[in-house]
Amino acid sequence: MPSVPSSTLRGPRLVRQLAGLAGTAADAPAQPLSQLLSHWLEWKHAVALARVLDAPQGQDAGPAPGHRAVPAAAAALADARVSLAQALARDRAFAAGPDGPRPPLEWTWFQQRHMALQHLIESGAANLRQDLRQRLAGQSPALARLAAIDAVMEQALARPTRTLLARATPVLEHHFHRLQRAALDARADGPDAPSWLDGFRHDMRELLLAELDLRLQPAEGLLAAFGPVPLDPHATQSS
Repeated sequence: MPSVPSSTLRGPRLVRQLAGLAGTAADAPAQPLSQLLSHWLEWKHAVALARVLDAPQGQDAGPAPGHRAVPAAAAALADARVSLAQALARDRAFAAGPDGPRPPLEWTWFQQRHMALQHLIESGAANLRQDLRQRLAGQSPALARLAAIDAVMEQALARPTRTLLARATPVLEHHFHRLQRAALDARADGPDAPSWLDGFRHDMRELLLAELDLRLQPAEGLLAAFGPVPLDPHATQSS
């Protein structure tokens, strides 16, 4: 498969990797974010967001987050990222070693694993986001308002985000069959040792890791609201 020049690729890591697998360049959306949001926001979510934005703010924004709040939130994000990445690595789609049992040579099996792992990432990121919102809400009225806005935005964008990320599945399917056909045409593999499958599994895992990065971006934004993050949140938290 010819590679796509990196200079032509823009946008998040997931977009660039999808473009590479599809063999086409992926440009950033032509529409401004405000226009995209107007298309994605359902009226009930728009009303809920307007209520949050119109809510009066207290005269005093409140004290800055406690000295333990920032490292604790940073540690929660770091732990969630590691835990989800390890869960991906341990999945039976990727965990078998060179001498271990191989997954079946069926796209439908990998499709099921991909969809299950996408759900795992979505659930884990959502739980982390909810945890960080609760931590923010206890810091000050201003941060509580920010947490409320984030909750509305998460509900409003859940469906379109899921729909957009579902586009990775047909790209992976095309990639699977393309590698399989190329190996058969070249007669490069025997039926019991399909080396092309290892390459596909690597690409599938990298794509899921890129999706994990994308799913964690809202949590990173919430963490930034706490203030400067320590270099080693676990060490600071335990001190």
